[in-house]
Formats: sequence, C-alpha cells, structure tokens
Amino acid sequence: MTAALRGVLAVGLLLLAQPVWASNKVIVDKVWMRESVPGQTAATVQLNLSVTVAARLLGVSSPLAARGEIVRVERRGGSMQTHTLRDYKLEARSTVIFGARGVYLLLRGLKQPLNVGDRVPVSLALQIAGTRKTVEVTAEVRALELSYKHYNDPAVMDHR
Repeated sequence: MTAALRGVLAVGLLLLAQPVWASNKVIVDKVWMRESVPGQTAATVQLNLSVTVAARLLGVSSPLAARGEIVRVERRGGSMQTHTLRDYKLEARSTVIFGARGVYLLLRGLKQPLNVGDRVPVSLALQIAGTRKTVEVTAEVRALELSYKHYNDPAVMDHR
C-alpha cells in the first residue's frame, strides 16, 4: 500500500469516526416551532435528535413555557389518543424526528405569543451512560401554512 493511499484511508476513517468523538455524543438540528394563534397555550417543538450512543431523553423545557412534555399520539379505535411519556429511549447511532411519526415535544402553558422570526430557547435533558446532560438549542418560529378559514366555523377565525 502506498503512502498516499494510506493517508487517504486514514483521513477517511477519521471522518467516519468524527461523530463518536463528539464530547456530548448528541447532535440536534432542524429545530423550529410554528407561530401561535391568539389564545394558544401549547406548541410543539420540531427537531431531529441524533445520538451516537444509547441514551434517554428525560424531558424538554423552555423559559417561555410552564412545562414541557414528551408526547406519543396514536390512533386507537378510530380516535386519536395522546399519552405523556416519562422519557424516550434513544438507540445508539439513531436519529429521532420529533414532530413526526407520532412522537412530539410539547411546551404547555406558553407565557407569550410565538411570532414569526422569534427565537425560543429550548433545553433537552438527556441521560447518557448514567450521566444527566442538558443540551441547549434555539427554535426558530416559522409562519403557519394554513388559514383557519377552511374550518367553515364562525367561531374559528384566521388570526392574520
């Protein structure tokens, strides 16, 4: 094997191993929330949570909400059932997309409206190898995509 080939191989192995070397072994990206409507008291945080080692998500919180919850939504008997989870198991070398496939991070008791462009601080509490860690992220507030006028109910008004 030539020296150049060994060098390329070594760089390739280093790039593949890089996530394992991350000090917290956690990558959080694509963090966002929808703007709120008048009277709204809860909102979901959308994010991708990747871990390189097995871990548990213990909770979510924000200074803009009274409390946070990990929630699973399932269809049972023709209706949607919501269950608050105590924690959420994260398999090693996995990514969980919160806000999709029935698993959500919910902030309840919003202390202020969420407006487009706001930046909301969010804390994720994790347990990794028996140690509790907190990951701080910021969620960008995005515009609603649907108008509420499609409900054909005079009690439901478009907030714009």
